[in-house]
Amino acid sequence: MLIARSLPFPAFTRSTGQGFGKLARAVWRVVSTRRALADLDDRMLQDLGISRAQAQFEASKSIWALLAK
Repeated sequence: MLIARSLPFPAFTRSTGQGFGKLARAVWRVVSTRRALADLDDRMLQDLGISRAQAQFEASKSIWALLAK
């Protein structure tokens, strides 16, 4: 399972509308990976080298804060 720490903000192209699709996919990817992080058990978190508190902190971040990185 891939858990992205941050994702680049996708380029928005008004002429083709493809930029909105890229943005929607990036948002969905962030939301789904944050949910997956919140659902990991303590053994899996230990394998990743993070604590339950760190996982909850990352999972609770605003979507806009994550995309702005």
